[in-house]
Amino acid sequence: MLGSSSVSYAIALSALTFISSEIVEGSRPVLQRTIESLFSDRSETVYPDACKWLRSSPRQTKICNRDPGMEETIDVAKNQAISSCEDAFRYDKWNCSLVFNNKPKRNIFNKIYRETAFIFALTAASLSHAIAKGCASGSLVKCSCLNSFGKNTVKEWKTAGCGDDFRYGKRITRNFLDFKHAGNDQIADTLKQNVLVGVEAVGEQLREVCKCHGFSGSCTTKTCWKRLPPFSSAMGLLKKQYHHAVKKKIVNYTTKRAITPKVRKRIRKDRKSLVYLQKTPNLCVSTVGRPCRDRQNCATLCCGRGYNKYQRAVDSRCNCKMLNCCFVKCDTCRENVDFYECK
Repeated sequence: MLGSSSVSYAIALSALTFISSEIVEGSRPVLQRTIESLFSDRSETVYPDACKWLRSSPRQTKICNRDPGMEETIDVAKNQAISSCEDAFRYDKWNCSLVFNNKPKRNIFNKIYRETAFIFALTAASLSHAIAKGCASGSLVKCSCLNSFGKNTVKEWKTAGCGDDFRYGKRITRNFLDFKHAGNDQIADTLKQNVLVGVEAVGEQLREVCKCHGFSGSCTTKTCWKRLPPFSSAMGLLKKQYHHAVKKKIVNYTTKRAITPKVRKRIRKDRKSLVYLQKTPNLCVSTVGRPCRDRQNCATLCCGRGYNKYQRAVDSRCNCKMLNCCFVKCDTCRENVDFYECK
């Protein structure tokens, strides 16, 4: 009997632990869970939820059900954020990995490091960019081309063409991340600020593009629209924000109590900068064997340990010119390129 009761107790305790963990996971803000899920899941796993690429909340399910194109847009935003991050940071000490120095316990989302702040800004920026582009391309059916009308200085009239609706992208991104219910403590304020910095980085790239129409090349009529450049433009701005991120003093990280208006005013002095709360661990351990771009970059990336220089052969276009290794009529030739790797 004693053994049976012990087994029953153990089963009950395990079930209670599982339920408790589910409650804790479910109690985390949607904003935090969504960003972490999109950037962490590097696989092509498809969930049964309406949004497919993440376990969606009721609000997110409603948004995805309302516009079937949202599933594809989320996938575009997810892949765009990850690939652009890995490309931009491939020669940096942190190369968009999810853990520091290959230590699983040092997950990038356990605290709010500089890199964590950047990921929140990057993912939110990618979402707003993908949604704005989806409106113009027609993949999202609940929005359309951004239209505006106006007159120019030479009394020629212009009509709006098919533009990228950034305002719609910004609004849906905030709704999708459940921005209003992200919390009122310092952690929530920090994450929300980083999300807004990311979204506004996309908005700063919005430009008016015009096309002239008229007889014999004249510009009697203009068609104008707002267009966002490729996401790499916003990525360049966000990387600058990453290097100039501001470290804030932790007020109540462990208690998660709502902070007073006086403290919040002090925290919000600079709303245009990325904000982080914890210092990044020393990343020099993780750079061993990493490729580096050139000697100047290697000195920083390799943390003073030095680097190995190799040569590798690559194919290049000859352009029908006489080169050291090519004949006049060849298409490609092999040439050696210097390659550096950290010791």
